[in-house]
Amino acid sequence: MITIHVNGTEEVIRDLRRAAIDVQEKARQVLREQAEKIKYDAQERVPIGATMALLASIRHGVSRKKLTAWVSAGGKVGGNDTYYAYFVEFGTKKQTAQPFLFPAARAHDEETQRRLTEVMYDALRGRTT
Repeated sequence: MITIHVNGTEEVIRDLRRAAIDVQEKARQVLREQAEKIKYDAQERVPIGATMALLASIRHGVSRKKLTAWVSAGGKVGGNDTYYAYFVEFGTKKQTAQPFLFPAARAHDEETQRRLTEVMYDALRGRTT
């Protein structure tokens, strides 16, 4: 299974973990929305020859405890093992890489960083919206 974690947001996330519960909930909402965008983007980028099982294996989630989001591809889906997601993403000696997950994550890096930073700035300014 391949799992993507958005990097570059470590400092903002660390500060958000220290923030009030309502601010953390707003950050979770941003993470949830961004992870969902990355998931749908990755599903659109999956190579045309890929199976429906690979498409269905692309999932996302948010950890309440750690205030992190993840998007993954591969693993068991409806009785099918999509272990080959890794080979599609990174290639093999006999197959050229056809990345779909990492490009989707990178495409939303700046937006995720911007939105999380806005949540923190709003909290520091005392805004509740």
